[in-house]
Amino acid sequence: MGKKSKRQPESQSFAHPTIYNKTIIKIVDELWSKTHGNPPPSSVAAQLEEYEAITERVNVLIEKQGPPLLAHPPRQEGIAAFERWLGENGAEHSKVELTQFPGIGYGLKAKVELEEAEKVMTIPDKLMMTTETAAQAELREFILNDRVLQQLPNVVLSLHLLMEACNQDSFWKPYIDVLPSSFTTPLYFTRDDLLQLQSSPALAESLAQKRNILKLYTHLHRLIRSQDNEAPSALCANGFFYLDFIWAVSCVMSRQNQIPSSSGKGDALALIPLWDMCNHSNGQITTDFDIENHSCICYAGRKTGGGTEFTIFYGARPNSDLLLHQGFVYPENSHDFLKIKLGLSSGEEPITKTLRSQLLVKVGQPISGQYYILKKENPFGPELMMFGRLFTADYAQLQEYATLDDTALRSKLSAESLTKEDLKLLDFLGKRCQLLLHSYKTTLEEDAMMLLKGELPACAREAVKLRLCEKQILQCAAQYALTAQQLCAN
Repeated sequence: MGKKSKRQPESQSFAHPTIYNKTIIKIVDELWSKTHGNPPPSSVAAQLEEYEAITERVNVLIEKQGPPLLAHPPRQEGIAAFERWLGENGAEHSKVELTQFPGIGYGLKAKVELEEAEKVMTIPDKLMMTTETAAQAELREFILNDRVLQQLPNVVLSLHLLMEACNQDSFWKPYIDVLPSSFTTPLYFTRDDLLQLQSSPALAESLAQKRNILKLYTHLHRLIRSQDNEAPSALCANGFFYLDFIWAVSCVMSRQNQIPSSSGKGDALALIPLWDMCNHSNGQITTDFDIENHSCICYAGRKTGGGTEFTIFYGARPNSDLLLHQGFVYPENSHDFLKIKLGLSSGEEPITKTLRSQLLVKVGQPISGQYYILKKENPFGPELMMFGRLFTADYAQLQEYATLDDTALRSKLSAESLTKEDLKLLDFLGKRCQLLLHSYKTTLEEDAMMLLKGELPACAREAVKLRLCEKQILQCAAQYALTAQQLCAN
């Protein structure tokens, strides 16, 4: 009597062979154990070490899976069909067109002169790919059967996009055909690209992002091939390749927006065709959602000449966030800031450290945490000023601060005006900025020259642009502290 075969999940009958390939399953399960079984490393050095070890196995996984199954035609070839699709489905966009700008990439060009506050485009919600349309598709049961997906709408939207990209008859095919085929987000960074971020806080954030997305991928891969789950056929049939997944995640991460849900309860995440092709510039939010007409309406934030690029304002975000989620750095970013870590000294007298800690808690500041150096005339915001004044105060000053109520203490510690009492504060902040500036392996001038030569790969170029912006913030802050010291001393 022959051996009885194990019952295979019904989805295996139409699954791509890589889904149940034993070698691939072994690698995925190994990566699942590494990302689920161990907490993230606490230091950047340990993060890098873990990343290098994991990347070796990820590269083997990519090799075993083979080339991505998703075909990405040249974007230019799909523009005409995309614009027809927009028009046929109620979009109003006659004033702008999708085009490629030299040295920038794709964006929207104004076909006519646009006045400030002029309506530029209207995109009806029937064109949008949302977490609600995902729940109406084959993904519905898949979402209901997994708590992780229920808590991560951006991942749901990524899977929705991936499934539609696999479907040649998808309603959204004209839109998908003009999406980028690759990105310059850290998910696409090589080891050499990442090393361009050494000494930048963005290095740890980039490594964490790579780890988290890999963790999600291994979870979903195991879920798809689970006998206890009715996995969407599109994900099974196309193998759920790792490179296809990070493409979908990057698409969503770089262009997702919140819109009111159709039920009127809360918001939904959405991809908004054409509008999400706008590039970023300084300004103010000029996009609204018309609930009555179920449409996204975009207005011009400034006067824009015909034949020039039409841009929108993505929001007040630092360049590190723009790189992490959108894959670009905007040197003119008026809302940029640098994240730094500060904490109390471990070698301080217990009685002084205790009082210092109590006062930090009293004004709502962490004893050890993240603070910001701003790209402003005064680069030290109120939170950093509060920490700095308490950090540099002697015991007598701390006792004096302790007599103040919460409101008075916050007001005194966060005051922007400087006096002779702040000389130690300015010395501390100035030296900290200089120390951070010298921790980078290249100088500001060397970075500028690297960018000027134009020889860097795309991802490395964005990394160098970020660290150059960070150095400029530190340099200006250090100079501000020095100048303020001189003024206070006189």
